[in-house]
Amino acid sequence: MKIFHLTDYQGRFGSKHNDVPYRSGFNLDLLKRENSALGIETVFVPFSDINVSDKKYQNQYVAYTSTEDPGYHYKDFIEDIVQALELSGAIMLPKSIFLRATNNKVFMEKLRELYFPEQAVLFATQAFGCLDELTRAKIDAMEFPVIVKTAQGASGSGVFLAHDPSELLRVAKKVSRTRYIGEELWDIGRYFKHTGYRRESLYRKRFIVQKFIPGLKNDWKVYVFGSMYYIFFRPILKHRLFKASGGGYHNYAYGDQAQFPQGIFDYAKGIYDKLAVPHVSLDIAFDGQKFYLLEFQSLYFGTAGIINSNCYYSQKDGNTWAPRFKKNTIESVFAGSIHDFVMKEKDR
Repeated sequence: MKIFHLTDYQGRFGSKHNDVPYRSGFNLDLLKRENSALGIETVFVPFSDINVSDKKYQNQYVAYTSTEDPGYHYKDFIEDIVQALELSGAIMLPKSIFLRATNNKVFMEKLRELYFPEQAVLFATQAFGCLDELTRAKIDAMEFPVIVKTAQGASGSGVFLAHDPSELLRVAKKVSRTRYIGEELWDIGRYFKHTGYRRESLYRKRFIVQKFIPGLKNDWKVYVFGSMYYIFFRPILKHRLFKASGGGYHNYAYGDQAQFPQGIFDYAKGIYDKLAVPHVSLDIAFDGQKFYLLEFQSLYFGTAGIINSNCYYSQKDGNTWAPRFKKNTIESVFAGSIHDFVMKEKDR
C-alpha cells in the first residue's frame, strides 16, 4: 500500500514536541521505517510539486501536514492544494474540511453544529464575520459572561472573557479591527463622492461568541491515535484566569497521573468515531455531571502528551479501559493510526 505524504517548503511533515532541530517536525527517515514495518510505501512530495491534472493521485491515499505560520499565509496555500487534490479524486487523510477547521474556530464551530448538535446547544455559539453583525445581534439577550474567540489562534491566544454587553463590544472591536490604511482612505473618498454609499466596515476579522462554563478548574487534553488514547490534565492557573490551554507543559499531569473522571475515554471515542479521522486532539471539560467538547483538531496539533506520558489507554474486553505502560515515538503512533484508519476504511 502506497501513501503519499505532502511536505512543506522546508521539507517538514507534522509537528513534534522537542524535535531536533527545533520546529523541524517528524523524523522523516523514522516515519518511513515505521510505515514500512506496517507494509506502507512512503512517498514524500512537496506541496508545490502537486499537479492534479495528471490524475496521479486519483484514488490514492494522501497524508499531509499543516502549519501555524504567522498570518496563516502558507496554510492558505496548503488548503488550495489539499482541496484541489480531494476534488481530483485523492483520498485525503484527513478530509480537507478538517484542515479548514485547524486553527479556525469559526469553521470548527460549524463542524460542531453538523457533527455534534447537542454540544452546539450547550455552548450557544454565534459566529460573526465583522463587528457590524454583532451590533445588530440581540446582545442584551445573551447570558453573560461570554467567551470571545478570534478565528485564528492556538495555545489559548485570542480568547477573552466579557462580563457584560459593553465589554463584549469593546473586546469584539479590538479583535476584529482590520487595518488597510490606503483602502480606508479610498473608501472615505467613495463615501463623499457617491450619495448613499455605505462604507466598508473597519472591523472585518471574524470571531465567535459562546457561552462561558463557570466553575471549571481544569480540562483534559485527549489524543486519539487509532486504538491509543493519550491523556493529560491541564489546570487553570491563577494567572491564566479561565484558560487551561497555554499553561505550560511542565504544569500538566500526564497518563495515569491525569486524575481523569470515569467515562472520559468513552466520551472521546464517541467523538473520534463520529469524526472518522485517523487521529484527533480533543479538549474536554467535565462539570461533575456532563462532558463538554471545548475544541478539537485533526492534524498538526501538539504532541507533548505522547512524549511526557508514561502510558496510553486502550479498550479492554470491549467496555473497560486499561493503561498500557509503553513509550512510543510520535512517528510510530502516527504511522499506526494511519494504517489502522486505512484498513478500517477498506473493510467498510
